[in-house]
Amino acid sequence: MTLDITTLFAVTVVSMGLGGLLLLFGWLQSRETTALAWWGAGFLLFAPATALFGARGIVADVWSVQAANAVMLLGYALMWTGARVFEGRAPLPPLIGAGAMLWVAACQIDAFMQSVPARVALASLLVGAYTCAFIYELWRRRRDGLLSRWPVMAIAAVHVAIFPVRAPYLMTLPFPLTSPSIGAQSSSLLIFAPLLYAFALAFLLMALTKERAEQRQRYAAAIDPLTGIPNRRGFSERAERQLSRSQRDGRPLTLLLFDLDRFKTINDRFGHRTGDEVLTLFTQSAAQSLRPLDLLGRIGGEEFVALLPDVSPEAAAAVADRIRKNFEAAASDVSGLPVAATVSVGISSTAQAGHDFDGLYAIADAALYRAKQKGRNRIEEGPPVVTGPHLGVLPAGAAE
Repeated sequence: MTLDITTLFAVTVVSMGLGGLLLLFGWLQSRETTALAWWGAGFLLFAPATALFGARGIVADVWSVQAANAVMLLGYALMWTGARVFEGRAPLPPLIGAGAMLWVAACQIDAFMQSVPARVALASLLVGAYTCAFIYELWRRRRDGLLSRWPVMAIAAVHVAIFPVRAPYLMTLPFPLTSPSIGAQSSSLLIFAPLLYAFALAFLLMALTKERAEQRQRYAAAIDPLTGIPNRRGFSERAERQLSRSQRDGRPLTLLLFDLDRFKTINDRFGHRTGDEVLTLFTQSAAQSLRPLDLLGRIGGEEFVALLPDVSPEAAAAVADRIRKNFEAAASDVSGLPVAATVSVGISSTAQAGHDFDGLYAIADAALYRAKQKGRNRIEEGPPVVTGPHLGVLPAGAAE
């Protein structure tokens, strides 16, 4: 069966235009995902570039060769810029138009315009540069867990690999496309490649942005918005994984349970904004004394918890005391107000309760209660009891 090249060109133009509109529509639904706007604009430029190229023999070469390739290169530049924006990097305006301007400048040289190999070589080089840059931007963040980025990079790599092979044949097709000699199966397949590329890439880019949005929603659901550390849900999930690893490796783990002293009084006396500042100050004080592998979370209004792997109770007590002293110094004066906030700490370890969060929390909670009873702003270690409520139904914090 022979495929009609004119029809394939038309379908390719329409597909690229629809792909661009689809991406722009996705951006209108989620304005914060500006990469969709860049990618949509890139696809919309591919459509007229393909149409102009297909009109060779009907329109002047200045349009079908010079303008078509310049617009196409600008489209590739926008695709690369979209990848930069998607990964949180700023656009580079000078480089966006550099490829198109270089092409137009080269086309002013008669020898270049008369040489098909020269035109193919330059177009392939510029397309390859932009596409490789597109792939590189996605490759840089490959460890963020987004599976959709891999097929996007793969299809872009295949596209840039076959472009130098396909381009020479496209340049030598007999034009105009309505010529009776057009219709060879091999030539039709050359036009079919960008059609598949347009369909697949537009779909995969939408999938990629959707996956990123879902990832951010999951992250937001597990993070306390005020302090930026895991909330009760996020801490619970991470703590269970940490405990499983520690148990599997046979390593100790210590839990620190913090409760800010007289926090309700701070809110009543100085206002909730000051109370929020105190919570943030405690988070900062704790983070400065903890290692990157330690897990810190906010599991209640003024209640925080930390898991310290490979740390003995004695070493953990030293860490807790450092946090206590740093916080007391930082919160003595908050925005010019004599807040004088302090924190009490309860400690438990796997040597007391095993690798069970319920037991660890119960021991630390009992120790924290004793710290409150003994005057607050102090650290207590718990007795070796092994039962207690589950994290999902944690009791209210110890008495102020």
